[in-house]
Amino acid sequence: MILRVLKIAGICLGTFIACGVILWNWPTGFYTVATALGRFSSGVRLEEIIVRGIATPTLDGGSSVSLDPLQPDRTPILFLHGWGTSKEAMMSEMRWFVSTRRVIAPDMPGFGENLLHADQPALDGAGYVKWIEDFRIAANLGRVDVVGESMGGALAAAYAAAYPDSVRRIVLQSAAGLEAPKVNAFMRDVAAGKNPLLIASSSDFDRVIGLCFAKPPPIPTPFKTVLIDRAIAHLPKQREMLAALQDFLMHGNRDILGSIRAPTLILYGTGDQITDASLLNVYRDGIRNSTGILIEGAGHVIFYDAPKETFRAISAFLDSEQL
Repeated sequence: MILRVLKIAGICLGTFIACGVILWNWPTGFYTVATALGRFSSGVRLEEIIVRGIATPTLDGGSSVSLDPLQPDRTPILFLHGWGTSKEAMMSEMRWFVSTRRVIAPDMPGFGENLLHADQPALDGAGYVKWIEDFRIAANLGRVDVVGESMGGALAAAYAAAYPDSVRRIVLQSAAGLEAPKVNAFMRDVAAGKNPLLIASSSDFDRVIGLCFAKPPPIPTPFKTVLIDRAIAHLPKQREMLAALQDFLMHGNRDILGSIRAPTLILYGTGDQITDASLLNVYRDGIRNSTGILIEGAGHVIFYDAPKETFRAISAFLDSEQL
């Protein structure tokens, strides 16, 4: 009996190792399995929301319907990813709220699996803001809380200004969209006409990861291979998209902050090498009903570098009735 159990265990272990070897040497398969496991562990599922006649890949999970008849339904949270990333980048934050709210994150046009075809024009800031409203309506979200990262943070602010009745509260994480009082090396490169976030090689990928994180995450080689191959394959369109968005990302929110009525939480990390932490005061001074928190030691992706501090700040803010 023991020998039979050991034999079965050996077969299972051998099969597991073989599958691991196959996936490690099959980057696309590894990426597919890894992202599926990430969705499962985050409690979200892959859906398609039809926006303007196009199927938009979307992560969706949880429910905002209160199980307590004495408590009101809770506001859904719409997550907006940053430049060069996708809906999957927001899974770690979605996990925090999936047990109490509906959480939803689309691939915005041109990113992730929602790629623009060669004949589709790139969107500028206003184009993305209108698309977000169309997505909200198509997903039947009602009024939303919006959590945006970097480019997504800039868009969250612009969206709240353009569609105040669609938004309850917004969270701006390392938001772009304004000129920083302190100009860092990344901003000097942009001013000189360089594109520091475009990826055309493995070394470019490593450089971008170093810019984004104070504590760069370990990325398995097959996963990295898929991300680099995708970036290179879509490099011409990425250049077109960046040209269309660059003015918005640099200063598109300069004249709209006073129009934002939604209570706003502004988060930056002291180690941010892309959108400098000096932007916190610019956003806070411009948005009347806002509060700002500077997270010590965190880089551009603060929810990875400082997850506990980020969760506490966002959770307290979204659950609070007043600032």
